[in-house]
Amino acid sequence: MRHLIRACSALTILMVAALPALADQTNVHEPYYGNELNHEEILEAIYGADFAASGKDYYAVGDSGGLNVVRFDDYTDLGDILHVVDATAGSAGDEVWGYGDILATARARYAGYSQQFAIDRGAGVEVLFDVSGHGTSVSGSATLDLSGDTWSWVRRDTDGTNAYYSQQSLNGDGLDHMVTYQIQGMDTDETVWLLFWEDLPGDYGPPGGSDRDFNDLVVEIRSVPEPASLALIAIGLPLIMRRRVKGR
Repeated sequence: MRHLIRACSALTILMVAALPALADQTNVHEPYYGNELNHEEILEAIYGADFAASGKDYYAVGDSGGLNVVRFDDYTDLGDILHVVDATAGSAGDEVWGYGDILATARARYAGYSQQFAIDRGAGVEVLFDVSGHGTSVSGSATLDLSGDTWSWVRRDTDGTNAYYSQQSLNGDGLDHMVTYQIQGMDTDETVWLLFWEDLPGDYGPPGGSDRDFNDLVVEIRSVPEPASLALIAIGLPLIMRRRVKGR
């Protein structure tokens, strides 16, 4: 009996060790400096709605109803790729992305450091744009066909220093520097994301250290599906040509 108990205990330990770690979400602190907006306030400034928190998610209230802001997982051990076009919450962490055309636009910046947005497809950093302005009055955008690729997002200073990746293991301090929301309920066929970045190294430690408020750079990502009209043309054109040939 003792041998059986020991064998069962050993099997249980092996099974638990073999299980992947549960997905998790990084804690976001309130801004340390009073002149900066938090995530809820940034959402309201960008989308013109009144939001209320529900855990780490937000939903529009009152006359602003219809929009849901869903926080995605920051990391998993599964090695899954977050599909930029049709990902659902819980399908993957936000470290590695894939497969879609994108429009990336700077939406907010609350930081003393300069901000540059980029991607890394595994062959080095590819800069998409520098960010100009401050608060929610910012500019910087780029479109890119990534339909056949996987990548990590990158935020760094405009001189190329202090780079932080959506893939946590690539960050020098070993910490997560990007949190992700999906904006649901918008009147568009696009999938809409907001990426919130922290640009200082290390764990929470203001003043002088990181405040971990993840508002230093906010970038909106819209995945651009192939227009339905193009698909119809691709199907219909051969039929039209056949009809014309038969009619001659």
